[in-house]
This record gives sequence, C-alpha cells and structure tokens, in this order.
Amino acid sequence: MITPKLEAGLSKIAEAEDQCEGTPHQPENSSNNKNFVKQFLVEEAVQPKEEHSGNGIRKPPLIEEITILSVTDLSIFDVKFLPANGSISSISFDAKIFTFHLPITRLDGNTVVILRNLVTYEASTVSGTLVLARYIDLRNGIIDNEEDVKFLREKCIVLNHLKSDEEVAKLFNGMNKSISLNKVPFLDNVIEDANKYCNGRWKVKMRKFFKTYVFGSWQFLALLAAILLVLLMTLQAFFSVYRCRRIFHIDSIGNLQ
Repeated sequence: MITPKLEAGLSKIAEAEDQCEGTPHQPENSSNNKNFVKQFLVEEAVQPKEEHSGNGIRKPPLIEEITILSVTDLSIFDVKFLPANGSISSISFDAKIFTFHLPITRLDGNTVVILRNLVTYEASTVSGTLVLARYIDLRNGIIDNEEDVKFLREKCIVLNHLKSDEEVAKLFNGMNKSISLNKVPFLDNVIEDANKYCNGRWKVKMRKFFKTYVFGSWQFLALLAAILLVLLMTLQAFFSVYRCRRIFHIDSIGNLQ
C-alpha cells in the first residue's frame, strides 16, 4: 500500500529494510486495510472544474496513454530512485540531481483487491481529477516487466508480498487497460520534467532514432539498401567505361620506366 506519512517511524523502516536487496515475500494477510484506504484521503488534490456538455451532463475523461521511460531505461540515463515520505502528492522529479521520488508501495493479496476497488470507484464517479488512476498510469509507465519491479523493490520503493515481481508488473499493466484518465497537474509536471531531462540526453536521441527509423521501419532499411545498390551499380558502370589504368595513369607510369 502507499504510505503517505511514515508515522510508524523505525518499525516501518525496519520492515522496508527486510525487503531491500532481497527476494519477494510470500503472500500474507494484511491487518492495515483501513489505513490503506486512509492513505488516499490524507492529502486531497486540487480539483479542476468539471467539463459539461451542452445539456449539462458531465463528460467522462478521455482514455490516455502516459509517455515515460521504464525504470530500467531511466536508470541507464543516470536517473536515481528514492522512496518519498508521503502520499501520492509527494511524487517529484529533481532534474538537478536526476532523482525520482516515489511513495513506498506495499502490495499483498488484500491491498491488491482494495486498490482495484478504489480505482473502479474513482472512475465511476467521473467528478474532478482521477488522481489515483493517474498514479496507476504512472506506475504502469515506469513498470514494464519484473526487472523494473525488482529495481524498485531493491530501492525499498515497492514492498512486494505477492508471489513474484512478475505478478506486480502484470497488476499495474493490467489495470491501465480498463481505466479512463485525465490531467493531474502535479503528476503531469513530474512526467514532463522527467521526459525533458531524458530527451536532452544524446543517448536518448540516438536510441529513438535507431528505434524509429532503423529497427522499427523496414521501409527505411529497404530505401537504404536500394541507395547502396544504385551506388554500387554506378561505380561498376563507371569503372567499366573508364578503366582503372586510364584513371590512375598506370600506362604512362610504365612508359616512363
């Protein structure tokens, strides 16, 4: 679950240390379900004005995919990850020290059910900003597979009591497919800051170029092969008309000798 404030102090820190650099725990029953619900109610986000259609009916937000690199990809570009002592509103990206701050998330069999119900309830109201849904989408964006979960677990950001890291990855990736999203200013600013930092790195630009125009585009490869073939044929025709001896004056050099 997401811990808004580490009120338990050393006890929660000790629990986090038990999982740092370790393997995921086996499923266990959680006795903190009420606290889990409170975590999303501790800090209330500023709600924007609701959109209405001409007949006064509220419009549901549009489905939107988040654009951000995964945890492992971000780490390649020297982005660090640290646990934040707060709720969802404590999420931040410090471009000066290349650090992503994320709230601690504990996951077990009970909290997974509660999380799904909270997302469903929030989406059904369609009033204001879907903060939790946007947060889930952010998690989905930075978690692609079990390697990303393992990285966050080793940084004490994810406390995994499920069977495996792969199960956590499937959880976040699966929830994203069924939720509607809208803009959440403070989360969108964090995403924008992280993307600006990454887009400014030459390695990211080169990677995007090769991914888009080389590995991801057979048309580009076909065009490149065609240009190379035409160039070789032109050279062959040129040397067949103008012999190498005539070009390099081999005959004249031989006569001088």
